[in-house]
Amino acid sequence: MIDNALLKPIKIGNKVVPNRFAINAMEGTDADELGNPSELTYKRYEKFFEGGAGFIDLEAITCHKECVSSLHQLAILPENEEPLRKFVEHLKSINSENVFVFQLTHAGELGNPHFSKSVRVTEEPLPGFEHAEFIDEKAVDKIIDELVRGAVIAHNAGADGIDLKLCAGYLGSQILRPFNKHDWKYGGRWENRKQFALDLVDRIKEAVA
Repeated sequence: MIDNALLKPIKIGNKVVPNRFAINAMEGTDADELGNPSELTYKRYEKFFEGGAGFIDLEAITCHKECVSSLHQLAILPENEEPLRKFVEHLKSINSENVFVFQLTHAGELGNPHFSKSVRVTEEPLPGFEHAEFIDEKAVDKIIDELVRGAVIAHNAGADGIDLKLCAGYLGSQILRPFNKHDWKYGGRWENRKQFALDLVDRIKEAVA
């Protein structure tokens, strides 16, 4: 008999994922005007939960409504907590065996300038992103506060965990990448750049302990 690893459970933190099938985070851009899950959002995720994947990653959900990459992006602010709680509760009523996490994000320089701010953490803009507004260390600290708040809301809403989006050109990857070369708390040397992620994780652990 073939030993199928895809059907085996795997432990992530203190959660057990029942199989190795995963639905990765992919934005549907169909939230309502407040950033809450809409009827279309419900329909998409109902199908994911019915499908039996062991791990489902909720698409990029913004902790900062003023800087977003898509007009109808999901949001995770205090006013979204109750709608998100109802969303999770409904989906878990379909399948409570899987692990459901929220991908927390800040668009950074990928904020769409047609309807939101676009910001960068480097004094020198990346080619093609000259329109992005340079933000200082104090603004980055505020964004960290917002991401921590988002993690607490996700926890209160019933999510099993969070996925910090530190990739694909969003703010987290802007800080981690070598182009963030000027010397500041989270810039220049790799030891400084990586500290952004480490500080963020420590703050979140403390907030949801």
